[in-house]
Amino acid sequence: MRKKTTPRDLRVAEYYQLLELLSRRQLPVVCSAPEDIHRILALRSASLLEALTEPPELLRTGERRIARAVVTAITAEGRNALARSARAVPSFPRAPSSVQRA
Repeated sequence: MRKKTTPRDLRVAEYYQLLELLSRRQLPVVCSAPEDIHRILALRSASLLEALTEPPELLRTGERRIARAVVTAITAEGRNALARSARAVPSFPRAPSSVQRA
């Protein structure tokens, strides 16, 4: 019996896919897409990678945004998580990212 894929499972897979993509790139890597920056902040909070971010900008709408994040390293915890997820999580398709080489 196959487990039903939930929206949460898909979000988690997107985080791991970004982490995997970053692990295959030569670091540092610059990211400018808001959705990737959001994921990078979450991965950094989980101690899965190291990243530097620009200070948040205050937009006229009152929203704050971070224009750029620079991923400097994948931590040992991040590499362990990737190894575990490769065995447990199926691959989901992902749209091309704005991740660029610094």
